[in-house]
Amino acid sequence: MRDYSNQLTFVFDLDNTLVETDRANNLSYMDAINTVLHSSISWDFNNRFTRNELRLLFPNLTEELYKSVIKTKNERFYAHMGDTTLNTNLVKVLGVLYSTGCRTILLTNCHRERALSVCNHYGISQLFSDKYYAEDKVGSKYEVLIRNGFDLSSVILFENETEGAQEAMANGIAERNIIGIKF
Repeated sequence: MRDYSNQLTFVFDLDNTLVETDRANNLSYMDAINTVLHSSISWDFNNRFTRNELRLLFPNLTEELYKSVIKTKNERFYAHMGDTTLNTNLVKVLGVLYSTGCRTILLTNCHRERALSVCNHYGISQLFSDKYYAEDKVGSKYEVLIRNGFDLSSVILFENETEGAQEAMANGIAERNIIGIKF
């Protein structure tokens, strides 16, 4: 067991930080909308399609159909795994940090099953000391770190989204400790 006391903790976001997933996500939604709703939509692939967009495009969708689209989207994601791209430079950093005994954490809004499948696909699952997923959070995803006893003043965060960085700062991670990642 490693002793992490008095060390920096390195926290990594998954989607579009360690692995670019927008294209696979968007294709999965398009498949699901076509399959479940028998509809097709056009989408600017420079933007990530989310559950919010689904609600906006289909405001009269029943809860049952909404859940069916989400379930089908999640199932179809695996068929589009080849449409993801590993951030090899950041993974090299992750590997060095982990191999030198640093505490490395996966902290993602992604659900456990999909996060693990992406990490396993790229062989990076073993590079994390701890993993926290959408199912683990209550409120902010950074609150899971607080609940698990992490000192957020000693966290170095790798995050691709401005929203995620702002949420991190609101929860006690210093702006200087947030490294913005762009693909």
